[in-house]
Amino acid sequence: MPVKPLMTGIMLVFVVFLLVYMVEFFIPLSVKADIDMICRSALLNMENDGGLSSEKRRELKAELESRGLTGVVITATENAKQGERLTLRVEGNYTYSRVTSLFGRGDVTLRIVYDKTTMSRKVVN
Repeated sequence: MPVKPLMTGIMLVFVVFLLVYMVEFFIPLSVKADIDMICRSALLNMENDGGLSSEKRRELKAELESRGLTGVVITATENAKQGERLTLRVEGNYTYSRVTSLFGRGDVTLRIVYDKTTMSRKVVN
């Protein structure tokens, strides 16, 4: 009979570990979705403005760094006429703590890249 509570405790620890491990898979997906949303907004502004000015580039970099990205590199078209191509490429590293063993955690670095091309146009409502 004393084995039953011991096994229940071991199984409970294992289930909690498995639950935390599974939930941590969604952290990078959430960060990637946030970064994509920010970059898409910048790309829409680039379509209207005809490019990404140095001031907007600094604002975009600051916003991405506030979300936890490090080593942000932004490559974008600075000036384009209507009908010309606009490109936006954002690269950065996201480091977060993740379960590595049953009772251990470690830092994991994920490389996040956003690379899109669109056309310069003026949107009128």
